Amino acid sequence: MSYELQRRSDHTVEISASFEPDEVENERRRILMEYRRKARIPGFRPGKAPLHLVRVRFGDAVDEELEEALSQRAWSEVLEGEADFEPISSFRVTEMKLGDDGGFTLTGKVEIRPRWDLPSVEEVQLPEVGIDVSDAEVDAELEKIRDEQGVWAPVDGAAEDGMLVEVDLKGEVIEGDGEDFSKDGVRFVLGNDATFSEIQDAVRGAAVGETRTAEREIPANDADDTAAAKKIRYTMTVTSLKKKELPPVDDELADALGFENLDALKTRIGEVLAGEKRNERRNTFRRAILDALEEGIDVNSVPGSLVKSVLKDELTNYAYSMAIQGKDPQSGDIDWQEISAKMEPDVRKKVLDELILEQLGDAWGIHAPEAEVESFIAAEAQRKGVPVAEHRANLEKEGRVESIRHAARIAAVVDEAIRRAGGEVE
Repeated sequence: MSYELQRRSDHTVEISASFEPDEVENERRRILMEYRRKARIPGFRPGKAPLHLVRVRFGDAVDEELEEALSQRAWSEVLEGEADFEPISSFRVTEMKLGDDGGFTLTGKVEIRPRWDLPSVEEVQLPEVGIDVSDAEVDAELEKIRDEQGVWAPVDGAAEDGMLVEVDLKGEVIEGDGEDFSKDGVRFVLGNDATFSEIQDAVRGAAVGETRTAEREIPANDADDTAAAKKIRYTMTVTSLKKKELPPVDDELADALGFENLDALKTRIGEVLAGEKRNERRNTFRRAILDALEEGIDVNSVPGSLVKSVLKDELTNYAYSMAIQGKDPQSGDIDWQEISAKMEPDVRKKVLDELILEQLGDAWGIHAPEAEVESFIAAEAQRKGVPVAEHRANLEKEGRVESIRHAARIAAVVDEAIRRAGGEVE
């Protein structure tokens, strides 16, 4: 067999192969003998019928099997003969033909893993990223914790921003289509953007027991359930006003959170913030390195099969998140084609990043750190409350162990790239 390769800019390779008539005939004879061994032809014992009779009886089936066998043989010989050939998709035959002279030709395509001539990582200039935690940052985090520990308490007086307002609400459609509605016990924090500004403006300054009205015109692109209406009049009766009482920042607050004293709580906050800053620095370094290495590479040239695979996963995750929020992914109102088009540029960038990091890992001989893989699996098993062996077996069934191993390897490559660029790795 002989073959030729034509490499395309989109990382596909067109393969043209041909077999001489004697090669084809030898393969056909092998297949005919298999058929003769199994065939039942009147007048002959199994395995004793003449080959020309077997060919007459099973000719079409033999030719189909012959084409398949020669195609697989061609693909195998290409894989054996090309040392730098790393396919990332199945070999797809586009044309094949048994010639009148007894020969066989085929043409097919396959996508291969791209390999780029990358600049040296050591030449990448990393940006300055500070990781020191200031007292002001710790204090700001303490205020967030204080707010979370606050308690809503009833108050007298008029509604003002920051208060938790509870109203009995009625809606009357005064223009357009739609039905009137009512709902008791509607709660919102005054000044919060989550509630229509018309309602907030009307309620602001009202006391408990007071009734206020507001009108709202519905924009054409509004996602509200009452979008069929054009104008709605809201009537709100205030039933409760509450204000958040915040605890003092002291040892008692720390004790409520399980710390010995306020200093211990501040120390822990500083450690958490420092960890977040280290992660942010690592991500910044990673992006800087990849941007430098990918300069001049056309992101639209990455293999389409990888883009489709990752895009499919992203869409699946998106649909799952919608379902978690109570939205029906099968709804006819969802334009999946539009969502896919919006996702594709980021997916292409993600695929390119992975390919570059994998190429670096191959060049540097970096393998998945198995100790970290096992540690991750053990920690996940502990969180789930199941034995490690059982959890690992479940992961194997789901095909997740390899993805965990791949993620660990990529993380190790990123760390090595940061070190080579002169950055610090925690």
